[in-house]
Amino acid sequence: MNGRKLVTSLVVIMLLVGATPMGALAQGASDPQPVLLDQDTTHIADITVDGQQYSVYEHKNVFSWASGIDIYTNGERVTSESTAEAVLTALAQRRAVQDLGAEDINQLRTTSQNASTAATNVSSTATAINETLVYMERMKTVRENGTTVYNASVEAAPQITEFNETARELHPQLRSFENTSTAYRSNATALIDLLEQRENGTDVDPQRLYAQYAATLDAKNDVSDHLGFDSIAEPLGEVAGTSETIAMNVSSVPERGNETAQHFWRVHNESTVAANQTAALGLDDFEFDDVQDRAESLEEDWMEEWNSRRSPASTVYQSIAAIVVGIAAVGGYIAWRRR
Repeated sequence: MNGRKLVTSLVVIMLLVGATPMGALAQGASDPQPVLLDQDTTHIADITVDGQQYSVYEHKNVFSWASGIDIYTNGERVTSESTAEAVLTALAQRRAVQDLGAEDINQLRTTSQNASTAATNVSSTATAINETLVYMERMKTVRENGTTVYNASVEAAPQITEFNETARELHPQLRSFENTSTAYRSNATALIDLLEQRENGTDVDPQRLYAQYAATLDAKNDVSDHLGFDSIAEPLGEVAGTSETIAMNVSSVPERGNETAQHFWRVHNESTVAANQTAALGLDDFEFDDVQDRAESLEEDWMEEWNSRRSPASTVYQSIAAIVVGIAAVGGYIAWRRR
């Protein structure tokens, strides 16, 4: 067989072997558009992003470097990288939350209940602190035995000055913790509801599920900020100790001593409970970031496959041309040797 016949025969064989088995193609919102030498096509999913419907397919080509993911909409291949990234990110997020199940529901419920309990006691502490600050401010104008109740209280318990500074700084942090914990409980409850619906066989939109998961994750991170390096548990403990000392000493002040002490005993009791609860509150018991990590990993892998498939037809023809040139060179060399 001469070189020309060898080249022709090989190309014909490649075309026959590499022809796409059309019967294996799945049908989606937009039908796939296989190229030369595609051997298998798998329908990954249909997905709607920003009101536009897309179909995602994986193509396997004889040439592995021409294999990859294609995205179609309105019968056309998506060629915009930003559009492809948006579609594959949404799809990856949808796939990632599919692994959330009954165990996650239990962990979510436990952490949200613990956060809610802590928030209730933190709120009580904030109220007690604020009422004590208001009371002490009012005592600056109330005179007993030739001096203000405030001055007499500070003389008996100098720690009041320290309490005022710490309490005024801590109070807005406590209110912020209360608000973020309430938001976490609300979002976690909504996520639990969606997961339970799905567990019971109800069809739940995966993108809606992921959106609720993302909102819950943001809320959890906001709560965690209060439990990190600058944890509110430490200043709560400090306020508890200072308030106890003040309460014991200020009761000796005539007329108003017992009333003033009651305010500080209340702060002591509330802040002690809140400090213990926030110190023990472990939101990390629920490894929420796992879903995010899975979504990002899927999106990264799929974008690589989409990029490898950006110009499949030209890639295939260039590969065939390279093979033909190589075979022609070999055939020419063989013919030359036979002369």
